[in-house]
Amino acid sequence: MSRKNPENKPCRRTGLALRPAPQAPGRKLDDSVVYQVFNLVRNSGALERLPSNSHRPGPKGFPFRTVLIGLILSQYMGKSANLDDAWETLFFALRPGARALLDVPDIDLDISEDATHDQIDHIAHLQYATSKRVYRSWTSMTKRLDPAPHDRRKRLTLSEAKKIRRQWNSRANADTVRNLEAIAQDLILAPVMASYQRGDFARWQGHIAVDDTPVPVWGKEPDHNRNRASLEITAGTYVKGGAQKRRVQPNGGAAAPTNTGTRRGTANKPVPRKATPAQETKAKAQEKRLFRYAMMAAFPGHGHGDLAGAYPAVCLGMILRTPGTEPGPAALRAIQPAYDRGLVKDLFCADRGISQAKAGNLHLQLLKLGLNAVKHYNDDKVDHQKDFRGMKLVGGEFYCPLMPTPLVTAGTTYINSRTDEDRAHALDLIQSRKSYQTKIKEYGPAGDQRRQCPALGPHATVTCYRRPQPRPSTVVDLDAPTVRTPAALPAIPKPKRETGTHPDICTAKSITVPGTVHAKWRQTYPLLTPQWQEAWSGLRSQNEGGNGNLKKSALDSIDNAQLRLPHGRVAQTLLNAVIIFVANFRAIKRFRRDQGIRPRKPGTPSTAIRSGQPLEPPQTQPSATDPIEPPPRE
Repeated sequence: MSRKNPENKPCRRTGLALRPAPQAPGRKLDDSVVYQVFNLVRNSGALERLPSNSHRPGPKGFPFRTVLIGLILSQYMGKSANLDDAWETLFFALRPGARALLDVPDIDLDISEDATHDQIDHIAHLQYATSKRVYRSWTSMTKRLDPAPHDRRKRLTLSEAKKIRRQWNSRANADTVRNLEAIAQDLILAPVMASYQRGDFARWQGHIAVDDTPVPVWGKEPDHNRNRASLEITAGTYVKGGAQKRRVQPNGGAAAPTNTGTRRGTANKPVPRKATPAQETKAKAQEKRLFRYAMMAAFPGHGHGDLAGAYPAVCLGMILRTPGTEPGPAALRAIQPAYDRGLVKDLFCADRGISQAKAGNLHLQLLKLGLNAVKHYNDDKVDHQKDFRGMKLVGGEFYCPLMPTPLVTAGTTYINSRTDEDRAHALDLIQSRKSYQTKIKEYGPAGDQRRQCPALGPHATVTCYRRPQPRPSTVVDLDAPTVRTPAALPAIPKPKRETGTHPDICTAKSITVPGTVHAKWRQTYPLLTPQWQEAWSGLRSQNEGGNGNLKKSALDSIDNAQLRLPHGRVAQTLLNAVIIFVANFRAIKRFRRDQGIRPRKPGTPSTAIRSGQPLEPPQTQPSATDPIEPPPRE
């Protein structure tokens, strides 16, 4: 029993020149799978971004594309993205046609039962030489993609490692880092774009969600006592779990933690309890600090309707980075390739850790892309975020400056509610805000809006003493809410202490709100409204489900560092992209199998999708009317 053969299945033993001795796969890989993977990688555009494979002194290595495709096939066969498994797949699991396609030499490395000692030594020497060619090509490729190449086999001092981290983050090496990320993104999107062209995403609305997730590494954290850095220099401490920061209320108590939007409706929401100081200390002690990479992953989702299972559950982008650095720009880079190909539109969702980024790093860029963000806020920003020319920004929407205080604080009331009746009352208060919402009269370019006081015009929603309008006296039946006469509108009473000057929204006919004003807090669906809860719960559930699928040990998992042994951020970026490529490939096959879609023959290279080419979503999805062939073996 070994790592490669946990169930101790019978397999063919090869020579003993390598340590540990390789175990060849017990079956051959179908040529159809090799051709599919080869066409997807070739049409993805990733090969054009690889450095030149010029010859160097010494034994000649394999082409970079051969090693890259070998890693993908190894992950597909044995769920491992290690170089030794890739070498075994290339030389023991491929048929002659597939070998010729990938430029793998037709060398017989099997050892027969009646082989002599000289024959065994000769074949063992061939095994060692071919494996070294694979390792040499991988080392050459990763070194040329690395902005700060160094010896990965020894642990540097802390000062030397700090210099290398600076090179990764310097502007002079930004193009090199972006090229590495583009290669990974092209590989991830290769099976997705082919599936998109076939019509598998016809019911997907183009909504997307991003989230950070930790990725383990095969290496220890830095040893400050011995002044030794880690072999994974650009990895860092990832804080996982723990209690949220609670703001102190005026009465001296602590507000309950925010737990909203994760369920559809409010009847099944768990009852939050106010924590004592001892409980807060215990909760903070449960916080886990792990030495990891941080992966910003993007997944398709739906903010409207019940479309679970209507499209493949794939990953649309991935950025590997140091934990705790630039979450906003990383989220943008994760969705940019899919956006450039015409996949992403309308809604963008991220958790509070990402949405708290600076406006220039995330929110203004989303405005330029035409995406509407679905945001949540920390407890101290749930009710009142900012002001603009007298208007109150509450829950991401502008309201009348004289909106009653119970409506302004309805968000905190909802968070601190303990019973279903309290939550229903808080939601009624949130819905009552709509009458005080400033009216949008006109939409301008770049997200600009021309807004008007809610007490103005023939369709006024409130009556205000600052906007006196003659209205005839009318008998109103308050039990008939459908009757909306002027006398039935909510009235804004005059306060006891009136200010001398009124804000612009109370004096002007209309005011223009630029799209860049308070872009960090504004959103299309006001916080905790039914539209917001539907969009937030749908997108976040798809996001968490996508992260869970990438970490399942039964599937292609990124949560096992033993299956990604090469060190360095370049190697880890490429290997994680290989794993997600195979995960997307399998997810699409499962989706088409569950939908009863008959597999098609691969298209010609002239009709293949090129990198960065925008597409229009298909209007209809092909249906299967003929008998379905047996599913392919995975």
